[in-house]
Amino acid sequence: MVTPYLAFNGKCKDALDFYQAVFNCEEPKILPYGDYMPEGSKTPPELLRDWVMHGEMAICGTIVWFADEATPPIVGDSIKRSVTLPTGKAATAVFNALCEGGVITLPPTETFYSVVHAAVTDKFGVNWNVVAEESPQKYEGVNG
Repeated sequence: MVTPYLAFNGKCKDALDFYQAVFNCEEPKILPYGDYMPEGSKTPPELLRDWVMHGEMAICGTIVWFADEATPPIVGDSIKRSVTLPTGKAATAVFNALCEGGVITLPPTETFYSVVHAAVTDKFGVNWNVVAEESPQKYEGVNG
């Protein structure tokens, strides 16, 4: 099993809240650095107290891990996260929500395999493909 892991630099809680709203997920599990005491430490650094040491949430059936890291991650990495939704309407709604403060890299496009395939780099620098499982009617019966 491979688990997607999204790293942030102090914005992890904001990202968890955002993705929970976008994907209509259950409440994420969050362990802040302030609740974890490494061996030999009496208190976490003040800066990290409210940062997320470990977070996890199921997004469309996949467990995704989240964390704040002291070293800022590189924005616009080459890894994309693909989310597949049952209908074009659902895919469009998720795409539109991810676009809030983000940059569209592929506007919603109808393909031979989907009524909606779109891509966006969200406001946290995470690349997403959004695809509907719904096939376009004009391609029914056509082998891709």
